[in-house]
Amino acid sequence: MRAKAFLGAATVGERGQIAIPADARRSLGIEPGTKMLFFTGPKNTGLFMVKAEELGRIIEHLTSKVQSMEELMKSSDEE
Repeated sequence: MRAKAFLGAATVGERGQIAIPADARRSLGIEPGTKMLFFTGPKNTGLFMVKAEELGRIIEHLTSKVQSMEELMKSSDEE
């Protein structure tokens, strides 16, 4: 089952702060003290946020996908 993609909305305050919506915190297990990392989206269209403890797992997943794609490309070149 796929998790909900939209988990709420927030407004940026005068000091640049936002509150993470409660549904998002509960769904993602974000608790006080959780370190979050922020990245820009494609062509600076948005902001991507991920728990710091999950970054290694995400990198491993993406690396395996790239390796699979490289293997497919190599095998198609050999045909």
